[in-house]
This record gives sequence, structure tokens and C-alpha cells, in this order.
Amino acid sequence: MFDLKKWPSSVGRSVGRVASLSGLLVAGAAYGQDADLGEPVPDLSVVYYAADMGPEFEQSARALADEWTKLGISLQLVPVQFSTFVSQYIVGGQLEDIGVFTVGADPDRVDPAYWVYDIAACGQRRNGSKFCNEEYTEFAISQRSMIDRDERIEAVHELQEMFVEEMPFWPVINRTYGILYNSDKWENVTSPEPVAAHEALVNPWLAARPLTDDRWLDWAYFEDVSTYNPLAEEGAVGWLRYIFDTFAKNNSSGETVPWAAESWEWVDDTTVRIKLREDMSFHDGEKVNADDAVFTINSLLQWKPAAMSSRIGNLEGAEKVDDYTFDINLKDADAAFEVTVLTYLFILPEHVWQNAPENAVEWDIVAADAVVGSGPFKFKTWRVNEIHELETNTDHFNAPEYDGLRRLALGQADAIRAAMLDGTGDIATTVLPVATMDDLARQNDFLNFMEVPSHSTMFTWLNNEKAPFSDVAFRRALRTATNKQRVVIEGWQGFGTVASEGPVPSALGVWHNSDIEQIEFDVDAARAILADAGYGWDSSGRLHMPPN
Repeated sequence: MFDLKKWPSSVGRSVGRVASLSGLLVAGAAYGQDADLGEPVPDLSVVYYAADMGPEFEQSARALADEWTKLGISLQLVPVQFSTFVSQYIVGGQLEDIGVFTVGADPDRVDPAYWVYDIAACGQRRNGSKFCNEEYTEFAISQRSMIDRDERIEAVHELQEMFVEEMPFWPVINRTYGILYNSDKWENVTSPEPVAAHEALVNPWLAARPLTDDRWLDWAYFEDVSTYNPLAEEGAVGWLRYIFDTFAKNNSSGETVPWAAESWEWVDDTTVRIKLREDMSFHDGEKVNADDAVFTINSLLQWKPAAMSSRIGNLEGAEKVDDYTFDINLKDADAAFEVTVLTYLFILPEHVWQNAPENAVEWDIVAADAVVGSGPFKFKTWRVNEIHELETNTDHFNAPEYDGLRRLALGQADAIRAAMLDGTGDIATTVLPVATMDDLARQNDFLNFMEVPSHSTMFTWLNNEKAPFSDVAFRRALRTATNKQRVVIEGWQGFGTVASEGPVPSALGVWHNSDIEQIEFDVDAARAILADAGYGWDSSGRLHMPPN
């Protein structure tokens, strides 16, 4: 049972406390009582995305915690608003105990670097679990410089084996996304499978076509934009890249294709020559050229924005070749460069950003009227927690066939559902549960639903620097008591799949190591792991640390 009680924490409003549950006396009886028991395992917190990201996360956290408490631990469930979760836990290093959340199916994550390096190597900004294995990290760094694809696949497979041996955290499910849209008002809303409906993609956003005189596409969503400064934004990176063009894009097949760059070629292992399109202009009418690209890259290296550290850390600098051609120089060879960096780096107008303050990362470019890019949309309006409006840049080489994109910061699933039913919203892609999208489309002829399987992954993260999580036996026991199938059913109402072992999703094909042995859910086996490692239970069933 769940004993609802206030949790005195600054990180979010408490949903409740999962107390030590029935079955713990059985655990104590099964493994005996030891007068030399160590200290009790302290109460542990489980943070997860709050309702602004949809109800699935609370349901998933509860399903997981219900099984974990059968090990004799006490858990407190703490919902945290999305942007706070990103800043404090995913990149802020403030995870106290356990985190339950998803990482999105971003297009650049079709490369394994994100999964084996960005979130798992020592000291990486997105390594919120604080796992650090020097041997693993050295190997994770080296795989990025393996230009031979077969050699790199072998290395990535070995990294997954090393990872599972340590079990610092684990995937729970791979998420199925949905797209719900008003088919009376819009056509050519196309699925981006196997990538989520991410703003960095052409589909469905730039491809959609209006069927009525209402030529603004209203996206029923939530507020995750913290700034329009692309040096600092971390939660809504794709949204800002509607405004600031990147050199390349990843299409829905996982291929990296030209965008602001007309083409590129490798001069050698550490030099990439990029040819820009010659028909691009910034939103203020100034032409885009190689000077802007070189200025952007070299300025980023000077400004050192923390939000971009993993993408620019291997850049040496940029040099102009001619008006529309420039070279990017790397410190080391990078097999993931095209997928993870060219699709991420943007072009800033030199004539605007040369006037940036010394601390350019903190520049409020909305207040300065400096939201100027070259992308398919121009900035128009931002009212925090209410609305964002981007109007179409009709001069763009891939301008959509409508007048603008309006992002409605509705925040809750019920509000998004209401907006889709009353016509305020034209499209919904997240927050609203996928099962609800499906039901709404079945019940309303003007709504259409698309199911989008993806490589998005729900993880259980642990604070590897803190006991008991610093003990691999405890981590392995908690993993063995993780009921992934229950999360698929109760948390996601069947719209997801049980994730395979290892950090790399099976949707990435050859990059996923399918030979890793799967761990079956088994609470009794989890208790046995703990007992063998010296943990014990008191007469009330409470788990205690091994005696000193």
C-alpha cells in the first residue's frame, strides 16, 4: 500500500511516500536475523518527471517503487517539473538517490556516442548518475575516433558488456510516441519513425499543409523553453533550431543530410570542408556567408557554453576558404561528427553577435531584439507559460506551406486533450498519453492518430557516488527487482516495449549488442543477491547495510 505523506523537499511537490510494505517480514525470516546488522538503508527518494510531461511518469515510478520496496527499503516519490529536472539532475549533477525519466528520441541519437559516452563516461555533463569507470571512459573516448565502422561497432558492443557488468543504471522501456492531429485542417502530417516528432526534423512540421484559411499550425504542448539564447538552452534545443539553421539534419531514416551546408567533405581525419548554400539570408535580410559560420564556431570556443560542451569539446577552430566555404578543424578524429555535431551546430549572424556582452551565454536576446537566425521560422512572440509564435520565413530554402507555428504552453494532459477537442490545438505529440491519443482519434472523425515507435528510453538512474548505490551488488539487486513489463502496462498502457540490457537501444540496429544476457525480473533473486553481499533484514523486514 502507499502511505501518502508530505515529503519536505525543495525539488518538487510530494506525491507520496512508499513505506516498507508487506512481504518484508518474509524477507527477514528467509535470510535470518543478525545481531551484527549494519545501519539501516536510509529512506531513499525517487525523482521523476511531473505532470507537465504527462501522467505516465508517476504511474511508472509507482510501479517500480512498489517492487523495490519488497527488498525492505523505504522510498519517497518526488515529481519534478521537466526543465528543473534537466537543469538539476540530467546536467546539474544533483541527483540524490534514484531518478526515473525518459531521454527523447532526438535525431542525432541514432549514433551510439550519446548512449555509451555522453551519459556514461566520467565527468560528462549529461552523466547525471555520476558513474565513473576510468577504463570504460578511456574506451568510450577511443571509439569515437574509430573511422572504420566495423571496428567501431565491435568497440561499442564491448562497451555495452562493460556497462552491464557495472550496472550503474539501466533502461526500463523504449517509448512509443504518438502524433494526434486535426485531419480536417491539416494534411501531409507524416510520421518521422523511428525518431520522435522532434523539431529538428522536416517531418511532420515543415511538411504539413493547411486545408483551411487558418494557416497557423497550433501545437498543443507544454513550456520547456528557458531562453531563446541558443548558447544556453538545453530543454528545447530543436525549437531554437527552427530559428537558427544547422549545417545538416538527420532525416527519419537516421541519415545525415545537407541543410545549411550544401555539401561537406573530409580533407583528412581531422579537417572537414563545408560548402554553404549561397541562397540563404538572415531574418533581417543580411546574407549568410562563411564569415558568419567561422565567427560562430570560433566564438563558441571562446565563450565555452556549458550547454554545448559535449558537442564542441573536440573542435579546434574554423578557417575561411572562400565566401561560402570554410574548414572545421578537429583535435581528434571523430566518427560521430556528422551525426552529432553538424546537425547540432548553428549559424549566428556575425553583425548581431559581435555586439554580444562579454558573458554571451547570459545574453537575453529577446529583450535585446536580437533573435535573428536564418531558419525556416522567425521569432515573433513569447509569453512565458502561455504561448510561443514563430512566423514562417518565406525566403527559406525549405519554408513550410503555412504562415507560422504556434506553440501553446498548456502544461497538463487534460488541457491538451481539451484543446484538441475544441479545435484550439491542431497537433499534439507528447504529454497527452499515447493511449489517450488513440482513443480520441477513434472517437472523433476529425482527429487522426499515428503511432511512432522510437529509440527514446526510460531509464532508472542511481547516484553512483553514494551508498548504497556505490555498491554494485545493491545496484544489481535493484535491477533484478525492476519489473519492466509492469511499467509498459501500468505506466504506458502498452505503448512501449521492454528495453533490452545495456545503454544502447535495440532500435539502433547493429550498434545494439543483442548477445548480452537479459536479466529476468525476480524479487526473490534480488533478495538473495543482497544476502550474499552481506545485507540483512531486521525483525520488521527493514533492509540493513552489511556490518562494518
